[in-house]
Amino acid sequence: MTKKIKTLGIIPARGGSKSIPYKNIAPLAGKPLIYYTIKEAKKSKLLDAFIVSTDDPKIAEVAKSYGADVPFLRPKRFARDKSVDIEFLKHAIEWLEKNRSYKPEIVLNLRPTSPLRTAKDIDDVISIMTRTKCDSVRTLTSPYPHNPFKMWHFANAKSSKIKPLLPTKYFNHLGTDVPRQLLPDVYWQNGLVDATRAKFIKQGIVYGPDMRGLIIETERSMDIDEPEDLKRAEELMKNLKLL
Repeated sequence: MTKKIKTLGIIPARGGSKSIPYKNIAPLAGKPLIYYTIKEAKKSKLLDAFIVSTDDPKIAEVAKSYGADVPFLRPKRFARDKSVDIEFLKHAIEWLEKNRSYKPEIVLNLRPTSPLRTAKDIDDVISIMTRTKCDSVRTLTSPYPHNPFKMWHFANAKSSKIKPLLPTKYFNHLGTDVPRQLLPDVYWQNGLVDATRAKFIKQGIVYGPDMRGLIIETERSMDIDEPEDLKRAEELMKNLKLL
């Protein structure tokens, strides 16, 4: 019998959003934003467990009311404006190991600000991890219209000298105005699902060297950042029959 791989979903939901106060529980189609991520995590066939990591008691209570496990309140030092993902990911798996003797092999970052994510997206990412034995997977949007091979940056703040963002063979041999058809397609990280093996997170590393990608349709790749995004998300969810 094949041993089931322990896969943990972590839903990060700090309380200090500036663009939309209490963004993670802002109303979207009659439900708090975080509800949609909790709902799909519960529907996943391959997630072993999922938790909500929040520093805010109000968000914790909302998450619990929809059946989420909120085992702790995240320390404030990991919930600042400039806090990075590795901080709350590492804190969560270390807390679970110490307090529940739970040691996941694969950890998924499921951001509430991506309400058009589905349980199938979650399971597809886990399937890639288990099938390929890779270190990490992230979801991408296809294709990104602005190719980085045509991007430039200034050498320094006081100079007008510019350099290509990606100095490669495309510039060296074909020139800077190479037709886009000759350039490789590029993809934008959309944040719907990021997964990595817990052993890397314990080392303070978000992604391992062997990374794979899963392409998601552009219309489902939106991120809630401004108030108007909530209305747009509701319209998209209705059109895509996700409500």
